[in-house]
Amino acid sequence: MRRNRLAMRKSSPPGPVTVALDRGPAKYFHGRRKVLNDFCSVLQYAANNSWGTCFLVQGAPGAGKSALLHECGLRARAQGWVVADIGTGALWNSYDLLNDLARADKKMGRGKFMRFGLRDLFRRRYKSARPESTVMDILRDERKPLLFTLDEAQRLGAENEFPSQHKATAIDTLQFIHNGELGRPVILLAAGLHGCKRSFAELAVERFAADCFVELGVMGKEAERAVIYDWLKKAGGAKGDPTDWINAIAQETHRWPQHIMAYVDPALKQLAVDKGEMTTEGLNSVLEAGRRRRSEYYEGRVWGIHFGLRSLAKLFADVPLGESLTEAAILEPLTQEYGFDEAHKLFRRALRGGVLHTQAGGYAVPVPSMQEWLVSNFASPLPSRRRP
Repeated sequence: MRRNRLAMRKSSPPGPVTVALDRGPAKYFHGRRKVLNDFCSVLQYAANNSWGTCFLVQGAPGAGKSALLHECGLRARAQGWVVADIGTGALWNSYDLLNDLARADKKMGRGKFMRFGLRDLFRRRYKSARPESTVMDILRDERKPLLFTLDEAQRLGAENEFPSQHKATAIDTLQFIHNGELGRPVILLAAGLHGCKRSFAELAVERFAADCFVELGVMGKEAERAVIYDWLKKAGGAKGDPTDWINAIAQETHRWPQHIMAYVDPALKQLAVDKGEMTTEGLNSVLEAGRRRRSEYYEGRVWGIHFGLRSLAKLFADVPLGESLTEAAILEPLTQEYGFDEAHKLFRRALRGGVLHTQAGGYAVPVPSMQEWLVSNFASPLPSRRRP
């Protein structure tokens, strides 16, 4: 019987994939053309001039930073660059850097440590009395263009991210990369939440070239519709013309990548149930599920902001959707209510959590529907309790 059950299990075909993850590489990537073109131009210039720099993508959670990093990595590989995903430890710890480079070597289908001159470096660690190789030794070890990708780069500004005795090494490493002083093309492509630029400044990288700093916001309209189309038709097997579904979903996603995925996942499940038919009832179910997921995203963004949320919401109650306030316009009333230190703490938390992001020299709520949710849930005063 056990053998029969195993045989039946083996012969059963796998079910359709109906999960769309909203983190990491995008299965269907569209848009961000200017960023990608600017990045490819930087790659070309660096390769031609044995130069390097830091390229920073900054944005709120759900803006599509990780997907963009992946696409940049694909284009760098196509131009002959070695691409290595690194953690912050690679900036000061030679072992961490070697391990990150070894993973990149494996991804390129080569024997471990056969390039970069790493085999001898590892051999030295165990068989030689010579001093251990430093991060700078490793970075200067070869001529091949090298792209480092660092996601969640806001960690650079975290307290105790670097051991105190090694922070100077991390600063030196960033300086040599950013100023193109390694004698080979090396670029650090970093992505993280708002505040990353300040974290780099604290590590002595105070200025980025005009085309090497990106405030990532909403997608273009055509790119948004193309992504929804691909998920419905290619992944979901939708039959017929998906225009009505695309129109309905796009009305609620506001060109925000995370919101698109919030609606795509229930759409895939619904299409699987309905065998690809796009019914009105199915669409209503998709929209309802997407709204729930969108609200969960907003709740996640305000989590941890225990004080001042109502005051913050009131500030944006009279601001047109998508428009911004100056830093002073936000901080002055908050300071009056909570004091200087608490007001600035609230402001920083709102930026880190993606409740606010920088826009046109000011600060705005990243997506219109989030501003509506924030105002409707928190701008009204709490109901007063009647005395017994």
